[in-house]
Amino acid sequence: MLNPALRKVYYGILLIKHGGLTIFWHRLKRQIYSKTIFWGLERNLQTNSVHVPCGIEYSLRSASEEDMEEVLQKSKSGSQESVYELIQRRWFYESGFHDCYVARTADSNELCYIQWLVSSADDHVVSRGFRSRLPRLREDEVLIENAFTFEKYRGKRIMPSVIVELCEMARRKGFKRMLAYVAEDNIASLKGFERVGFNKFEEIREIRFLFLTRRKHA
Repeated sequence: MLNPALRKVYYGILLIKHGGLTIFWHRLKRQIYSKTIFWGLERNLQTNSVHVPCGIEYSLRSASEEDMEEVLQKSKSGSQESVYELIQRRWFYESGFHDCYVARTADSNELCYIQWLVSSADDHVVSRGFRSRLPRLREDEVLIENAFTFEKYRGKRIMPSVIVELCEMARRKGFKRMLAYVAEDNIASLKGFERVGFNKFEEIREIRFLFLTRRKHA
């Protein structure tokens, strides 16, 4: 397994290979300096879930190595935005966050959605370079991270439908509170979370400067 620095270099090369120099330079500039506002969202898992009708039938399961390899392969043919997003998610998985879930369509078994759950059990992974990005979680809290709907299936309410399933899964495991952090300009995701009972509880300003990230949590 590559160390964190070499892993970033490897995935930077993949981004150039799959997306080209333009998208690589765009992402590099954001690492040199950028500001982003995130909303912290929360849901009490001890309350009843809201049913959300989905536009397609799908099956949800834990992600495998084969699923993650397919995610990487799909980055070769996606839009410039998707190239970065999919490579970033493969990198996140390789960094050690393995509590990942994928949804596949019932008719064609095609990947349509991917999402992580992060808990205090992942503290050993968070400590390897993610402390500035991810909040410190209590044992009864779980965080939704890196949710992504594949472009072909957007607008079908897959995200809120999957989140409801994972809320129930987390509740059965004993978690009482679920968190998510969403950029304020990601209107579709914010609406999706609100649809299934998440409420805003904090605003966070993230600053990236010379490859360092500072994100202050309440």
